[in-house]
Amino acid sequence: MTSVPRRLTALRDLLRQRGLTHYLVPSSDEHLNEYLPAWHRRREWLSGFTGSAGDLLVGLDEAETWLFTDSRYHLQAEAELVGNGIALQKVGCPGVETLTEVLRTLAGRHGGDGVVGYDPLVIPRATAREYAEALADGGARLDPVAPNLVDALWQQRPEPPRTLLEPCAPRWTDRGVADKLSTLRSDLAARNADATAVVKLDQIAWLCNLRSLDDIPYNPVFEAYLLVEPQRARLFLHGAGERLPAGWEGFATGVEAQPYDAFLPALRELGPAAVLVDPARTTAGVVEALEANPAVRVIRGPSPLEAAKAVKSAAELEGMANASLLASAAKVQALMWLRARLAANEAVTEKGFAAELERCYEDLPGYRQLSFETIAATGEHGAIVHYGGADATPLRARELFLVDSGVQIDGGTTDDTRTVAVGTPDADQRRVYTLVLKGHIAAARQRFPAGTPGASLDALARAPLWTEQLQYGHGTGHGVGAFLNVHEGPFALAEARRPGAPGYGLQAGMVTSIEPGYYHPGFGGIRLEGLYRVVDSGSESDGARWLAFEPLTWIPFEPELVDEARLDPDELEWLGQYQAGCLERLQPLLPEDQAVELRAWLATAPGE
Repeated sequence: MTSVPRRLTALRDLLRQRGLTHYLVPSSDEHLNEYLPAWHRRREWLSGFTGSAGDLLVGLDEAETWLFTDSRYHLQAEAELVGNGIALQKVGCPGVETLTEVLRTLAGRHGGDGVVGYDPLVIPRATAREYAEALADGGARLDPVAPNLVDALWQQRPEPPRTLLEPCAPRWTDRGVADKLSTLRSDLAARNADATAVVKLDQIAWLCNLRSLDDIPYNPVFEAYLLVEPQRARLFLHGAGERLPAGWEGFATGVEAQPYDAFLPALRELGPAAVLVDPARTTAGVVEALEANPAVRVIRGPSPLEAAKAVKSAAELEGMANASLLASAAKVQALMWLRARLAANEAVTEKGFAAELERCYEDLPGYRQLSFETIAATGEHGAIVHYGGADATPLRARELFLVDSGVQIDGGTTDDTRTVAVGTPDADQRRVYTLVLKGHIAAARQRFPAGTPGASLDALARAPLWTEQLQYGHGTGHGVGAFLNVHEGPFALAEARRPGAPGYGLQAGMVTSIEPGYYHPGFGGIRLEGLYRVVDSGSESDGARWLAFEPLTWIPFEPELVDEARLDPDELEWLGQYQAGCLERLQPLLPEDQAVELRAWLATAPGE
């Protein structure tokens, strides 16, 4: 296998041939996926870094070659980039420039000679404009390059699958394709648009009521483009119509299947039409193809599909609740298994626990696959926010063990994290765990007006840690799809990092995670995550409808790590009710011996 330095050398040769000073290889692909299929892992193939987020900027020499990634991946990137000749930019650390800032610096250094190449089909239009403006400030420019330069070097590149897609069962969704298309067309008309070009795969899978377990790791979606017009809709697929199941409801609504590669030509031939595109969720290449068509008027704005998908129907909420309860039971079974082995002084490794947890998941009715790679991180590994590849590292006394996992189950998607102590926890572990728990409770029990931005809940969850000058570098929560992507928009419980960025307020029917944490080398990591449904509280006052969170995840918090003296009476009451709710819901799903052990484990839980 060709080494990373040799691949970078080959790419630099292409840069010189094309008159480029740099080339951008982002973590995203043609559909802006978080988890990339094997045939789109260009940055990973070129750099050796396997994290799901991180952009690579390759210059003509090592001095101007960087990987930019956030705090979730700093430790992982440090380990994976050793010897590859790539400098790590730890975005979020004091004094560390972002990719946009580095581009501005490079432009000033190279002036009119600076030319950064990029593939417009793998970068959102809004991001491409941001980069172009940063370069233009110093007289440099951003140039589209086709085809992708990495593809030109990548021999034996995997092929996309062409397996049959699966229609959603009626119990998973109570909205048909015809209904969703009709609503979408009405939304388009309200924005004076005739059509829309859809790039995001979860939007396409949701609208078409189709799923696949073969295309994208962990996400039951499929690689496709969708073009919706007033009288027809075209679905562009690898393998075209041969992938669509017989009797699929989309046929009756006039949806046509066309080859995947026919999408860009279709955009160039479209018209006359006013086409809505979401700049944050549509690649620059797609927007440019529309703009090059004189018969098309491009209208920029948020996709109505993103907001429609985020507010779950009754059937979707039922599926999410069922999936989360089953996944909670499986995780508690695995934690009971762990407690029994540790009590017997048996050795347990990260990999061994992950295997047991995944075995418990596989026994669940309707289980399909994991919703992301299980994070089973003990001790120092817990400080790596998205630690992957659980290994033979044994769980050791006086360390914390963080387990973040989720599954795809018929009709629902789950994501949850618990942190437990191996042996007797020390005072500092209990202190920090309780601060993180206080943050979780603060967000989970808060009532808020409909339309509240996620940043407001994010601040509540951080406040207990901030009081002791502690923090975490990721968002407090994200949307979760209904048998779709484990991370979905358009909202997030996160700081508003970009002034003027469009925001989506919380609405009843949304599903979000709440997951404050703390991570530090020498200490390890703590994260406490559960899924919550946004519900109408039944209260209306001061001109607002008030919403609340309702738990979907039912996994007890670790009693031994809770410092009750740090919890106020309201927090203790919430915790006691939650722990009791776990016991009530889980007992019928557990083997009798584990149900007995769970009762004993929670008998002295705080708040009881």
